Amino acid sequence: MSSDEAPPVDLLDPAFMADPGPGYARLHATVPLTRVHLRPGLAPWLISGYEQAKAVLSDPLFSVDPASTDPSVREAIAAGRAEEKTALLGRHLLSVDPPDHTRMRRLMSRALTARRMLELRQPVGVFADGLLDGLAGRPGFDVLTDYALPLAVDVICELIGIPPADRPRFKEWGQLLVQAELQDDASFDEAADAMAGYFVPLLAARRKEPADDLVSALVDAHGADQLDDYELISLVYQLFFAGHESSAYLITNATLRLLSHPGERAALAADPELIDPLIEEVLRVDGPVKVPTWRFPVRDTELGGRRLRAGEPVLVLLGATGRDPSRFPDPDHFDNGRFDGGRSDGGHFDGGRAAAQQHLAFSHGIHHCMGAAVGRMEGRVGVSRLFARFPGIRLAIEPDQLRWRDNLMMRGVRELPVRVG
Repeated sequence: MSSDEAPPVDLLDPAFMADPGPGYARLHATVPLTRVHLRPGLAPWLISGYEQAKAVLSDPLFSVDPASTDPSVREAIAAGRAEEKTALLGRHLLSVDPPDHTRMRRLMSRALTARRMLELRQPVGVFADGLLDGLAGRPGFDVLTDYALPLAVDVICELIGIPPADRPRFKEWGQLLVQAELQDDASFDEAADAMAGYFVPLLAARRKEPADDLVSALVDAHGADQLDDYELISLVYQLFFAGHESSAYLITNATLRLLSHPGERAALAADPELIDPLIEEVLRVDGPVKVPTWRFPVRDTELGGRRLRAGEPVLVLLGATGRDPSRFPDPDHFDNGRFDGGRSDGGHFDGGRAAAQQHLAFSHGIHHCMGAAVGRMEGRVGVSRLFARFPGIRLAIEPDQLRWRDNLMMRGVRELPVRVG
């Protein structure tokens, strides 16, 4: 297919957002790399093939730094939708290359210790149960706004070290950021600025009196790994923005999958341990992140039979990689047992998966999501406790009445109304 032909998909088509499967199939039946036009001045290359995506995500030839592209491209991104502009907001793990990325990731690795991750298990359950207690007795509620989002905000605030008294503010900001396309740019910018302003005194307080939280670990760095205030604020802001949104949509997407497929729901009710491979299969088929941050080749290169020029914007369509038939047999079939090889001899899911079946829902390479373990845990706990508390839960509207987010980077519904009685 020549580059001037119509692409197999329109990423912003409501029909594609509601059901991307046919679009993914068209991409895999044609070419793994094609150009899509988002707006005047912005026509990125779209990568849908698993192997090509894995190569781009791990190749230092492809920069995530917006400074690697032409100013006109940066202007076109900045003129676009709120979620597209996150790479332009500060310097953080998703917008810098080595050696700065190496320095930041090394510091974040020391802050996100195995102990800190393990200690989150108990609070996640407590937060989930508290939210479910508040929903008990109601005839219905919105899974996204009443449960998944506040749960995700509570968890990320606990990890960062936000005092409980301040978390209602973060829940308000979180709602604004997630529903950005329903708001004007001023609402998004106001929430982003207010959150960044909150972090300034928090960082100063942790320098004076450290606590056992991630912020304290970050500000305590010395020597070559030390971050300046601008980097610290950008890093913590990005952690909140990316962490709460993706986790909330993982829970919501998994819930919708079970509400719409009685057989999978019955299987989970009969064997609660199926929640582990089920979450992995949701990540493959309906992962919350459709597209990670922009990539820009630092020099001319060949990929998938196409010539990419230095600085041209590239998008990796993670959802399509999860349904690449060359990697996943019968890719549109949702199979609870597809990743069940991760169970250890003791019958417990240990997160391991055969390399040939590994999805890219958390990206790949040096930009692989550092919070993947927390996100998986939130998904397992959030979904399993929701269905255990409300075994009769059902959709309050017909599936074709669901409104999907008008969003390039994330996949999810605007609301998920349910009945419980």
